[in-house]
Amino acid sequence: MTKTKSRIRWIVIGLLALAAAGVVVFLFWPRPVEVDTANVVRGPIADVVADQGTARVRESYVVSAPVGGQLERIPLEVGDRVTADGTVVARIRPPAPEFLDPRARAEAEAGVDAARSALESATAQRDRLAADAARTRDELRRDSGLARTGVVTEETLVTAQSQADQAANALKAAEADILTRRADLKSAEAALANPKGDSGQAVTVTSPTSGVVTHVMQQSERAVTVGTPLVEIGATQGLEAAIEFLSQDAVKIRPGMRAEIYNWGGPAEIPAEVRRVEPQGFTKVSALGVEEQRTLVILQFTGPPAAWAGLAPGYRVWGRVYLRQLNSALLAPLGALIRNRGEWAVYRIENGHARLRQIQVGTMTDREAEVLAGVNLGDPLIIYPSDEVSDGLLVRQRVQ
Repeated sequence: MTKTKSRIRWIVIGLLALAAAGVVVFLFWPRPVEVDTANVVRGPIADVVADQGTARVRESYVVSAPVGGQLERIPLEVGDRVTADGTVVARIRPPAPEFLDPRARAEAEAGVDAARSALESATAQRDRLAADAARTRDELRRDSGLARTGVVTEETLVTAQSQADQAANALKAAEADILTRRADLKSAEAALANPKGDSGQAVTVTSPTSGVVTHVMQQSERAVTVGTPLVEIGATQGLEAAIEFLSQDAVKIRPGMRAEIYNWGGPAEIPAEVRRVEPQGFTKVSALGVEEQRTLVILQFTGPPAAWAGLAPGYRVWGRVYLRQLNSALLAPLGALIRNRGEWAVYRIENGHARLRQIQVGTMTDREAEVLAGVNLGDPLIIYPSDEVSDGLLVRQRVQ
């Protein structure tokens, strides 16, 4: 009886020990870590650089005054649309005579009196010379008749002819002097002209191109000289965008690359292409106070003008340039990539365990990366792995 009780007691103790061991094993047995996963897929990807800038016109024209004179008030305002050789930009009247102060007026009146006296003197001189010319002509006719009868010698006839010619030339000079004196009198009288009233026909200046007025240099009526800038007109059919790219991005951009304008306020992106990469950069301080080296990249719009209706010079836009584009590439989610010993790597799920695999990466975007080697199509990858995840760890996909 005693032996039976002892055997039962040991059996119970053994069972309790086995149960305790099972509990310990259950508590310390490794449990799979729940992770989020995504599969490697195939799809399009593009290597893109993007930044912001402003819209501007490719060609602008500064209309200047072709003549000097009195500019009438320009009716145009910034933003007005003009057409080539149809829209009147400005009108310039001939300059009016200046106002005379009392001293200047007295001098001008004295000049008129002097010019009038000079004209009268020249007229009197002309009359005297006209009388001499008539006398010498009469003497020449008389001597010519006497020379035929032999009363007057040939020498006397030659002298009479010379005197008649000299008198005629002197009369011509006197008449020319009268014309000069009359012109001087008109000039002196013009200095006393009334500055009010019609100063002549105005010169009309028209727009050299169709576009929009971007700047009015001379708005009010004023006196202008030849070459004075009046208005600036931008040819909106040649609208483009000047994007300020970081210099490390600009070195990858080449003229002719495909680009587009986005986030400009319109309903859709505007197709464009790279027209020019400026040969020199500039320093710009960012909003965080960091000095950055930037380069202007000019993107020429290629779509129909209706696609950017409402966009005007000076508006802020965003531009992106496609450096490289693939229609079918092996893609991994960007959240699956980690750095391991200076290289890119991912955790691939193999038989319920996380396995660290080195990969080669090509083009990267803000959502995915092109995988050149290291994984295959359809492989499940752990995205955003936590610090708990390590090579060989037992994992389980989290149920969404």
